[in-house]
Amino acid sequence: MVWSGSPETLGQRAEHASTKVRSLVESLPGNVGYVFLIDRAGVRALTLTLWESEEAALASDAAAGRSRASTQEATGIELVERGRYHVLASSLQSASQAEGARH
Repeated sequence: MVWSGSPETLGQRAEHASTKVRSLVESLPGNVGYVFLIDRAGVRALTLTLWESEEAALASDAAAGRSRASTQEATGIELVERGRYHVLASSLQSASQAEGARH
């Protein structure tokens, strides 16, 4: 999902993502990860959730709808794009693995 707003609403979005949305996403069956990104210069944010299967992603839709509504109400941020993507290739490292690779 791509979000747009003022620098203030992006700050509120960051807080809301780490205090509310994170625990909701982690509790959903089949969730294998998530990423919350902010482009402060472009005044946009991106939410990416990862699922073990398409069925798990589809099953999360009701909770995701409630989460989107809660985010918009709590922060004033605007949802500008929503989509579904299939992973074709990936390479993920934990932050500690990435840090170790730099040294």
